[in-house]
Amino acid sequence: MQLLPTFKVIASTSEGNAYVMNAGESLLIEAGASMAQIMHAIDYHVRNVEGCIITHEHGDHAGHINEVLSYGIPVWATIGTINALVNRINPRYIEAGLVHPIESQPGENGERIYKPFNLGRYQITAFPTKHDAAEPVGFYIEHESIGATLFATDTYYLPCTFANLSHVVIECNYLPALLERNALNGVNGMNSARAERVKASHLSLDTCLEALQANDLTAVQDITLIHLSYTNGNAATFKHAVEQATGIPTYIAKPGLCLPFTPSPF
Repeated sequence: MQLLPTFKVIASTSEGNAYVMNAGESLLIEAGASMAQIMHAIDYHVRNVEGCIITHEHGDHAGHINEVLSYGIPVWATIGTINALVNRINPRYIEAGLVHPIESQPGENGERIYKPFNLGRYQITAFPTKHDAAEPVGFYIEHESIGATLFATDTYYLPCTFANLSHVVIECNYLPALLERNALNGVNGMNSARAERVKASHLSLDTCLEALQANDLTAVQDITLIHLSYTNGNAATFKHAVEQATGIPTYIAKPGLCLPFTPSPF
């Protein structure tokens, strides 16, 4: 019996982020978890992994890049991200041709336009995001057995809209009022400067809802909320608000969450 394609959460916090799509062939998204965690998530079928795509250079998204490369898994990222990571990447992996820049050209408004590329049967198109990193991106991922998936994290708003989506994986990091209260009271070291950094680099519930409502969600089967702040956010509030606004089943990313990912619900 052939198993359904899946999307699995390996890690999704400020300490580490990694996810995997599996449709017979696997796509690793982010290198922010240890290979021990990743291997467990892919049932140790490392030869099935077509590659790893990374959104930006921060440690919770790219901190385990050398471990990933050590297993012969090629990595794709923007030139800005690779340059920001170059002193952290073991030179032998670069020499071995395992590190690949995503090709791009400047657009009319100064944003980069990224050329689609294929990893196995996954077609991936990067798009610019807004984060305090060198050249951060999100991904629009297409696969004949999965449909089209929007993957967006670590951005204070989503500058692009997308068509023909089947699945949405999107950051919902904080509640503005709770963040302000935590900054005022110094909760977990939060202060006004750190709060401003959060606002300028992550999606709040409000901006997450705005991003969702800017897109055609007609065929979207599920929404997965990732990279939650467990100090400045509330998972139950996030889930309820997104389901109320969209009418779409919504899931909170926790390690081990595994969702069936198919092109349509029929």
